[in-house]
Amino acid sequence: MQLTNNEVRQKKYNIGIENENNDFRTTDREKQVVLTLLGIGILSLVIATFFDRNVTQAVMNQNSIFGNIFQNYADQGAQVVTFVSAEVIAWYIWRRLNEHLIKYIMTGGMLLLALNQLLALLQDALSYTFSMLNNIAHGVPMGVANNTAAVQNYPEILRWSLAIISWLILSWLFANWLNKKSDVDLKYLIIVAVVGIAVVFIAQTMIGDMKTLWGRFRPYEMTTVSGQTMSEFTPWYHMNGINGHNSFPSGHTMSGWLFLYLAFFVPRDNISMQRKMVIFGLAMGILTAMSRVRIGAHWLSDVTVSSILVGLLIFAASRLIGAHFVENHDMSL
Repeated sequence: MQLTNNEVRQKKYNIGIENENNDFRTTDREKQVVLTLLGIGILSLVIATFFDRNVTQAVMNQNSIFGNIFQNYADQGAQVVTFVSAEVIAWYIWRRLNEHLIKYIMTGGMLLLALNQLLALLQDALSYTFSMLNNIAHGVPMGVANNTAAVQNYPEILRWSLAIISWLILSWLFANWLNKKSDVDLKYLIIVAVVGIAVVFIAQTMIGDMKTLWGRFRPYEMTTVSGQTMSEFTPWYHMNGINGHNSFPSGHTMSGWLFLYLAFFVPRDNISMQRKMVIFGLAMGILTAMSRVRIGAHWLSDVTVSSILVGLLIFAASRLIGAHFVENHDMSL
């Protein structure tokens, strides 16, 4: 039987994936990029050790449009990765399980997790947006009081309506997309999804626990006591203990970098899209970090440490998955 061009391409792709997983190793190019980014991070941390206050005083502006856009809409990387992972797991279960009751329960449970992530995503985006609009209406800087915790200042019906409509459309798209995948593709994607949920959990736990333990004041929380500006400032390496302040490390920066993980959901034969998603993820991580310093929500050291920790976590996850950020398969016929 003669194979069609698409079948030949798929067969070569499957063989390439199997060979890649059997002999997976970090490429020289990956080592170069990782070491370069790590070097930049360490240099940034050295600068921040001595000039945290100076950097903030030079660039802080809570009216910054750049800072407000990323504050409002870049804090959802964790929810996006978890949503995509839940959708992949849900439709993988739907396709692979034969026992109807268990299949319906498990698929429904994962789809509810996906809906939950959309609701959480919209809670952040809407609360930040409505806070910003309220600040503008009252003549105060746009970014004031948006940085610590999301508050319900929006119509709840709006959040639920947007979430349910988006959930139905996206779930349908994911179901159709995954239905066209081969067993090899699905095997790869389910690993990416499970590891993705673990990466989000580890990142949130690690950054959240450090925030609590460090108890560092944010730049916009600085006050003047006895004529001394920034009286509550402490260097990044000083742990204040649990005091209700949580500047170090940056949670927004963590979420910004988590967008980089989405590159692993891209089919391994689609090199062009992999490159685009890697560029998007790097841009989200770097720009979110910069925006947090600009808006006065974090010190340079806050975003630098968060970038280093989450970046290394995502790189370690890629080694566990056995996937390069950008593959180099020869897919020619």
